[in-house]
Parts: sequence; C-alpha cells; structure tokens
Amino acid sequence: MSNPSKRIGTRAETKVARYLTANGLPTMRRALAGSKDHGDLCMELPDGTEVTIEVKAGQQCANPSRSQMAEWRRQTIDESVNSGCISALVIVRHRRAFCDAEVWLPNHQWKSDVGGLTGWTMMYVDDFVREMTGE
Repeated sequence: MSNPSKRIGTRAETKVARYLTANGLPTMRRALAGSKDHGDLCMELPDGTEVTIEVKAGQQCANPSRSQMAEWRRQTIDESVNSGCISALVIVRHRRAFCDAEVWLPNHQWKSDVGGLTGWTMMYVDDFVREMTGE
C-alpha cells in the first residue's frame, strides 16, 4: 500500500476492530462501497444491534477543529443511513494510548430516527466497551 494516509487508516481500523472484538463486541472491517460508503467498521452489540463506525487516525486527530469534527460527525451519520445501522464515531487520537481513543455518539444513538440531532456525547473507548457489554 503506497498511500501513507490509507496505511494509517487501515492500521487504525484493524486495531479498533481487534480491540472491540477481543472485548466482547464483534467488529469487522467493511469493504469500500464507492459513493454510498457504509463506514469503516460494523460492530454488533450484545442485543444484536449493528453499529456503523467511522475511524479517524493520524495527524488529523492531533487537534481537530470544531468544523472538522462536525464534518466527521455528518459523514458518520450519512454512512450509518447508507448501511441501515445506528452510528458511532471513533477517533483514534494521534500519538496517544489506545485507551484514550474517543467514541462520539449522537444523543439519539439508541433511537431509530436519524434526523433532528441535538448534540453528541463523547466517552473513551474502554468506557464505551464497559457500557455496551455491561462489564
């Protein structure tokens, strides 16, 4: 793989998928789907609910602007609609421990409609896993 950004993204997606799967949340990488992207990963919660995950990694995550975060959240919602899943956004923070990766969830996360967002909630990936698995 000659594109450094693609290499960083693939490595981050693989790391997130392995971590979530090893901690009781089966997760798989998705193939690219062209203009109707379905997100980077698909995770299954203990109740069978599928979650679309968009992973962001590398230098872009060192200190993202408010507008960049808004764009990533919009992208994640679009991809969750394309895949028919609810969504979560995982940002793997640049040059920090994996446990410091942030998981951003729309406040309507566990409802069926995607419209009318009023805000987002952030938690660290290890807290997210404990919350989702009940452990």
